[in-house]
Amino acid sequence: MRFSIIRLGVLVTLITAFTGCLGIGETPKPAGPWQNWQIAPNAPSPLLGKIWSFRENAFITPTDLAKAMAKADFALLGETHDNADHHRLQGWMVSAIAGQGRKPAVVWEMFDTGQSQALITFQNGKPDNADALGTAVNWGKTGWPQWPLYQPIAEAALSSGLSMYAGDPPVTLVRTVGKKGFSVLPQGETERLLLDKPLAENLKNALQTQIVESHCNLIPSAATGPMYRGQRLRDASMAMHMVEKGETNGAILIAGTGHVRQDRAVPWHLRRLRPGKTVSSLMFVGVSSEETDPASLIPTDPDGKPAADYAWFTPKVVREDPCIALKKRYAK
Repeated sequence: MRFSIIRLGVLVTLITAFTGCLGIGETPKPAGPWQNWQIAPNAPSPLLGKIWSFRENAFITPTDLAKAMAKADFALLGETHDNADHHRLQGWMVSAIAGQGRKPAVVWEMFDTGQSQALITFQNGKPDNADALGTAVNWGKTGWPQWPLYQPIAEAALSSGLSMYAGDPPVTLVRTVGKKGFSVLPQGETERLLLDKPLAENLKNALQTQIVESHCNLIPSAATGPMYRGQRLRDASMAMHMVEKGETNGAILIAGTGHVRQDRAVPWHLRRLRPGKTVSSLMFVGVSSEETDPASLIPTDPDGKPAADYAWFTPKVVREDPCIALKKRYAK
């Protein structure tokens, strides 16, 4: 299984993704195609389909969100990996940002740098659609959900004339750094990625706590070092690729919600790599019927501030308790 503390225990739901996009200048209506949910909500939450702005402390429309995200030099779109509606709406956002006159690079967590040449070769072929992209990058062996789930994002990038890039380091490097530390990186790379700059102690403690909790509290915090270093390397790598590929026109990041946190993830690095640039973070959040308070559904920093600027609420993927399988694994 591919390394990621955010995806631990996720049971992949194989769902064919909806690839249609709304016209960019059109304001979506409640019954519009942007709410054509791929995951059928059992008992819908009153939040379903709504967008909460933590900046304005109010609900906003998809059009308002697109305009706000398009103003940012770096726009981060955070997902739950096996949620088809998140990828459909990420595709909508990519098209909507481009529709505001932007041509940002689209950097993916799901492509690592070992796939970069295949990704470039595919795009150089000027494909009409993204059907064959999964095969081109050997997606089926990466451990991510099936390619059709992510295809709406690539379709949006291609149709908008946006270039796509790998953001993640190879999993072998992540594992090696996790075990041996940043000293195994090429000379100067630790400093270039700002990995010589530690997180503040409260942010480090919060990340270590999240690692423990994502492992169902079955590991001690003292054992989190490898995953902590791996997570920091991945955040730093994605940020650096956003900066390098988006030097002229900015960049969009497609990643899990843990990587788009404003307090300690990719934005932490972006603000230090390019202090004068703006960074906006959107999290797509699955909700159930009993969840009705938007402010309570977003992770917070150690001071209690929201870790994202916006939240778009969608149906939630129903899956088995991952702790059941993990407890069996640790019991062996």
